[in-house]
Amino acid sequence: MGLKMEQYGMVLSEVESGPGGKRTLELLFGPQHPSSGHIRFFVELDGDIIVDIRPDPGFVHRTMEKLGETRHFMMNIPLFERLSLPDAINVTWAYSMAVERMLGYDVSERAEYLRTLFGEMSRISVHLYDLGIHAIMIGSSTGYMYGFGLRDLLVNLWAIATGARTTPTWVLPGGVRRAPPKVFYERLAGFLDFLDRKMDEFYRLVVKNPVGYYRLKDVGYLSKSDAAAYLATGPGARGSGVDWDARRDMPYGVYKQLEWEVRVHDEGDSLARALVRIEEVREAARIIRQLLKAMPMDGPLVGHNATHKIPPKEREMLNEHVRMSGYYVTTTNLAEGTGMTEGGRGRYFFQVFGAGTERLFRVRISTPSWQNLRAFMKATIGARLMDLPAIYGSFGFFPPEADR
Repeated sequence: MGLKMEQYGMVLSEVESGPGGKRTLELLFGPQHPSSGHIRFFVELDGDIIVDIRPDPGFVHRTMEKLGETRHFMMNIPLFERLSLPDAINVTWAYSMAVERMLGYDVSERAEYLRTLFGEMSRISVHLYDLGIHAIMIGSSTGYMYGFGLRDLLVNLWAIATGARTTPTWVLPGGVRRAPPKVFYERLAGFLDFLDRKMDEFYRLVVKNPVGYYRLKDVGYLSKSDAAAYLATGPGARGSGVDWDARRDMPYGVYKQLEWEVRVHDEGDSLARALVRIEEVREAARIIRQLLKAMPMDGPLVGHNATHKIPPKEREMLNEHVRMSGYYVTTTNLAEGTGMTEGGRGRYFFQVFGAGTERLFRVRISTPSWQNLRAFMKATIGARLMDLPAIYGSFGFFPPEADR
């Protein structure tokens, strides 16, 4: 029919470089679900060995930063949580911290505890999401069902507390929007017990399974020095022995008052990155149990400075929920604010500049998926083509978050 290889995304090239020369095949990988998502890679192959890989991102670029400069700063909360819906709390927490530093807002003690609790729930959410997607990439539909089934129980708890399963819009500058009802705490404790049992089953069914184990073991190696040089973050860094976590090294919330450990593996392969995720789910459950015991069940949901424009009658309800009316008559300062949190995939960083109006003059966002892209490229060189999805999934790359 006269079809050419180029129409299938394959380009055969030959380069004369000494005896025998060099003959490689350039293959287009993606964009498709569930392997590459909304990103395409130009993969150069020598046989089935990857000798070079070039990303082609931007398929879901939505001008998040520019949109954040065109609307009231409070309207950015539901906008920015769409950077990574599985990790919505940690994203909006970083943004709210930046706005708080710009406006000079304090945060109430109760809100700090609630933010930390929901931040760890958000970490569990994104790890279950990434582990499930990673499992289907290596051929385990059982692992996919386990991850997404457990996450469905968690987002139902979010719905009880915030009114939404995946778009809570719950963290505000100065505090949080709504106090969770009593039934939330009761069901959360039961969910954590169930989660512990099911994560043990997930480990046995997917990771210790010979097929899953050998699809991940010694695949996608990234050394500690390379992880640091390429500025990897989250499990992408801690799976290579880089012992850094913003919760401990740049403290926020109430993490300093809790007993927990940063989970680190030195092996640097896809298995190590998956194990970091599994162990961080268990560590998050440990943190939440401590928070349930220490949680103040009464007190304002926002700090004192955030209430100065809230009408007096509405201040009486600040122990239960926060009305937005006071925020929408607040203007930004001619100042700068920064906020950083440790999300499930790594570090979220926001930098905002006030303009003296209700809008921000400048918004700058750094996300872990974009930061991990160079490390992922390094880890794929020398691997086989069939291992590309396994390596890609081990970094938890999320194109909407990277493209912004």
